[in-house]
Amino acid sequence: MTDTSSDEPTPTGPADPPPPPPAAVAEVNPVRLPEWMHSAQTEHQPTGWDRVRFFSARHNGALLVGLGLVLALLMVVGGGVLVTHVAGGTTAAPSGDPGEPRDLFADTPAASFAPAEEAVVLPTANPTGPFSAAEVRAALESVREALIKGRVDSSMLLGNRVPFLALFGPDAAKQVGPYFRDGGFLSFATRISTPERWDDTRANGRISYRATEEDDIRLLEVTTEFVWAYSFTVDVRAPAGAGVVVIRDKVIWQVPHTGDVQAASQGLWLASADAVSWNVRCDGLRDGWVQEQTWSADRHLDQLPAGDPGTIFDLDAPPPTTTRC
Repeated sequence: MTDTSSDEPTPTGPADPPPPPPAAVAEVNPVRLPEWMHSAQTEHQPTGWDRVRFFSARHNGALLVGLGLVLALLMVVGGGVLVTHVAGGTTAAPSGDPGEPRDLFADTPAASFAPAEEAVVLPTANPTGPFSAAEVRAALESVREALIKGRVDSSMLLGNRVPFLALFGPDAAKQVGPYFRDGGFLSFATRISTPERWDDTRANGRISYRATEEDDIRLLEVTTEFVWAYSFTVDVRAPAGAGVVVIRDKVIWQVPHTGDVQAASQGLWLASADAVSWNVRCDGLRDGWVQEQTWSADRHLDQLPAGDPGTIFDLDAPPPTTTRC
């Protein structure tokens, strides 16, 4: 992932743009929460975050403006009519342009992805270790809700972390909450700094689970691996994929056995999270906010600002490691 507005040199002429590097992605700081301990049954106090800073205040008010993505009809008395359609994954060309409504995911690997919420499909809940089928099912449902609240729901996309944190018990929420004070949350949640241009979200992923134990606490461990693709309206002349932002993550969630922890530590925990992203501006990424890179006809021609996405779309291949941020 690159920020071409500041990281790449301006080409000498439109016929000679700089070739983008292959698989230019941005690596998100991984989340590594403390391992389970007997002291987990008492109040957890996060450590090592004295350096964190609040940055969301400058976004929260402005972000509410783009909440409703609807048909916009601008009437100019005595003049022409310009209609831009942003809905259902398509973008209409400006008046006078012969182009038809455009699927922003077309000709990208995300074209075959399901709508994001439908893509979060749970495996069959079977009795596992000390956990009954009903307990496994409840744990999986809580993970599914966390994935949707973290990556898909408009509340998180616009910067509101409260519905997401409400899915965790008191102790777990105290561990996760500080990551929203810097960019660390991007490993498990998505916030968009340009919601007025956000169009649609698709995803592809898989979920597995197992019973394990740490420090005499029995755990149901759920691993989720997903590719989240967000489309943003772009210049109609831009090549396929120019308006697509990708976040690929691997998150490990844990649910302790109710017989091993006190009430405040029961429920969903986030054990670890890793993510890489593609086609996101570097400056916004440093604060954890997703903003698509800007395609310019004069600068990029038929190339993507972020370069080749490499294997970021393919869950069966290792994620790309070439970083630009």
